[in-house]
Amino acid sequence: MSANRAITFDVALHDGDPVRYPVHAELFLPEGPAPDSVQVLISGLTYDSRYWTLPGENDYVAHQVRAGHAVLALDRIGTGRSGRPPATEVTVDGNLAALHQVITALRAGHAGLPTFRRVIAVGHSLGSGLALLEAAEHRDVDGVVVTGLQHRLGPLHDEVAGGLYPAALDPAFEAGALPSGYLTTQPGRRADFYEHPGAVTPELSKWHEETKSTVTLGEGGTLQRIYDPAVPAGVEVPVLLVVGAEDRIFGGGDAATVLAHERPLYAPAARLEVFVLPAAGHALNVHANAAQWFTAAGAWIDGILR
Repeated sequence: MSANRAITFDVALHDGDPVRYPVHAELFLPEGPAPDSVQVLISGLTYDSRYWTLPGENDYVAHQVRAGHAVLALDRIGTGRSGRPPATEVTVDGNLAALHQVITALRAGHAGLPTFRRVIAVGHSLGSGLALLEAAEHRDVDGVVVTGLQHRLGPLHDEVAGGLYPAALDPAFEAGALPSGYLTTQPGRRADFYEHPGAVTPELSKWHEETKSTVTLGEGGTLQRIYDPAVPAGVEVPVLLVVGAEDRIFGGGDAATVLAHERPLYAPAARLEVFVLPAAGHALNVHANAAQWFTAAGAWIDGILR
C-alpha cells in the first residue's frame, strides 16, 4: 500500500452559505498508476474515519488497497479532524451537502489529486443512508455499498438514544473542544449496542470504546431522512447490502429474509445483492470475521466496474 495523503475539503452546509468548514480525509492509493475509481468511506453516528482503519486484519482500507482499489476515508463533518459547526447545523442534510461537495471535487481532480472517473460510496449506518441519498438525489456515484442499515429496526434501536450523553463530559475528548449539543456513547455502552457477544476480541472491543466519536442533536433530529422509502426507490445504480446477522440496531437475519424485505424498496436498476456476515452485530468492522465482508465487497465492486 502506498503512503496515504491527508486532504482537506472546504465545504458549505447549505447552498449559497458563505461559511465554510474543513472536512478532513485521507486518500490511500495502491502501488502503481492510480485507478480511475475511488471508494469513498462514510462512517456512522459516533464513528469517524478510524472505523475503516482498525488494527490488523480488521483494517478495511488496507484490505481494499491491497486488492488494487483507491480509497478515501472521510471524517464526516463534526467528527474526527473535520470542522465542528454548531450542533444544530450538523444535520443529515448538512452531512449530505458536505459529502456531495467532496465527491464533486474528487471527480474534478481536487488540488492535484488524480481525477476519479467513477466513485463508489461505501457507508456504515448513517453513512449508508448518506450514500443512498447521494445516489438518489445527486446521481453522481456509480455504486453503493450499504452496511449496518436496513429499513426495519432491531430490538435495541430505540435504546441507543438513552445510552448517549454530552461528549464534553467524556474523557475521550479534549476539554473545551466540542460545542454544546455534541453527544457520544456513555462509557462501556458500545459493546452492548454494537458488538455481538463473544465475536469481538477484548483488544478490539477496547479499541472500539477508545475511538468513539460523536453525534449531534441536529443529526438525531433529522434521522428520518435516511429511513424514507423514497430514497432507495430513487437509487438507479448497483447496491450491495451488507448485514450483520446479529445486528440488534437494525434487523439482522439471513440473506433470504433480508433480500425479501429490502429488494421491493429499491429501484430495479439497483440490482440489489445481499451479503450477511455471520455472528456479527451492528459495528461489522470490529468483529473477528470482518475480513469476509471486506473480500465480498471488493469482489462486488470489481464486478460492477468491469
